Amino acid sequence: MVQSPTIQTTIFISLFLIGYLFGLLRNATKHTIDLYDLILLVSVAIVPSVFVFFPEFTDKLSKFLGVLFPFVVLFGLLFFIVFVYLYRLVVKTNHHKFSINTITQELSILRHKLDQHADDVDKKHKPQDNPADL
Repeated sequence: MVQSPTIQTTIFISLFLIGYLFGLLRNATKHTIDLYDLILLVSVAIVPSVFVFFPEFTDKLSKFLGVLFPFVVLFGLLFFIVFVYLYRLVVKTNHHKFSINTITQELSILRHKLDQHADDVDKKHKPQDNPADL
């Protein structure tokens, strides 16, 4: 039995989808969101919209998957999207952590070399005490 959403639900989902996608596209054009992140975040809005706009499709999909209620498929897909996004964030975070460690080590080595060079320059230009002058 396919239950169609009410007109209020359809209007609300449509307005939310348009506003959310507009905000994401605006941030993508400003280069604050990566293309891969944009695709994942757009899918978070598109998946529920498909369930609202095409109830017959979602009913057939849930029957095909052997699930009694279509919202279980919806939440399963959303959890999958969130886990993929979370995995991507973990990989990015670990990459940045490694980069920060490498940059910190290189900075320490450069600072040490500069200090050694400064000491060498100071030793060259420091006036020598002549024992005959004493």
